[in-house]
Order: sequence, then C-alpha cells, then structure tokens
Amino acid sequence: MKLWAVLIASLGLGFAAVPEANRGAIPAGTNIRVRTSQTIDASNAATGRVFTGVVAEDAKSAHGAVVIPKGATAELVVRSVSKHQVTLDLASITAGGKRYAVASSQETVNGTKKPGVGKNKRTAKFLGGGAAAGTVFGAIAGGGTGALVGGLLGTGAGAGAQTLTRAKSVHVPAESLLTFRLQRQLTP
Repeated sequence: MKLWAVLIASLGLGFAAVPEANRGAIPAGTNIRVRTSQTIDASNAATGRVFTGVVAEDAKSAHGAVVIPKGATAELVVRSVSKHQVTLDLASITAGGKRYAVASSQETVNGTKKPGVGKNKRTAKFLGGGAAAGTVFGAIAGGGTGALVGGLLGTGAGAGAQTLTRAKSVHVPAESLLTFRLQRQLTP
C-alpha cells in the first residue's frame, strides 16, 4: 500500500512540474500585433534599419497568462526594400526591462495600387487625353487619315501611361498595425 502511495505521489509531482516549465511561454504560431511608432516608407527605409513600435495587444501563453503586455517596446528591422515594397521583421520585444529576441514571419507592405486599365474615371482621363492628343497630331501631320491613326495610337499611349504609373511608393504611417506570426516559441 505504501508503494502505491509513493508511486501516485511521484507521478502527481512529475505531471505538475511539466506545465510549469512552459507556463510563461508564448507558443509558435501566435500572432503578435505591433503598432508602428514612426512612418516607414521607401524613402527612409534601408535594409537593416530599425524602426520602433509597441505591442498592440497582450501576448498570452497557451494557459492564458499575459507574457508580453500591451505597450511593450518592439523593434522592427527592414529586411528588403524597393520603391513599391518594404519587408519588415519583428526582431525583438522589450518587456519588464528584459529584451527578447523574436523569430517571426516577415511582414511585406506593398505600395497602394490605383486601379489598372478598366472602367473608371482615371482610365477615361488617360485614354481620352491620349486619344485627343493623338488625333490633333495626326490631323496636323496627315489630315483625316492621320487623325484616325493618331487617335488610335494616342489611346494606346494613354493606356500604357496609366499602366506604368498605377503603383505608388510604399508609405506606412505611424500608428499602423502590423501582424507577425511567431516561428518559434517565445520564452521570457
């Protein structure tokens, strides 16, 4: 009977100790939302540059305990940049006076896109303007036939101009929310 009591007691202590080891860990796959503190755009972002932000929501362990509180400082590192795209990585979080390295997915921010060639006011302006200019130049150069050819060429040029100018440069205003997914468990 004493043997059973010792076995049950030792098993109980062993099971109780396992969850305590990971009670303060945030599991891999958890989303960490960060609010940017600075404006990030293609003109001020260079590969390796660090931007700051704050954790926007409490990050909790699998047991519901707050591990990283809302408002903790976050460091975002630029991994790649082009005129139309910036890729950021959540590199670290500082909470409770301790800095923790973070392994997360990268967040890629694309420049806003204006609608392409289609049925919208912008398309009408580009196509109409190109057609009008082409018609005028064609009429001057070749009369009625030149006006027709010039109009068709101008319409094509207007569509091409719209397509080439439709993507804007990346601009992430301060206070923007970005979401990063933990690739590895975060254990403070």
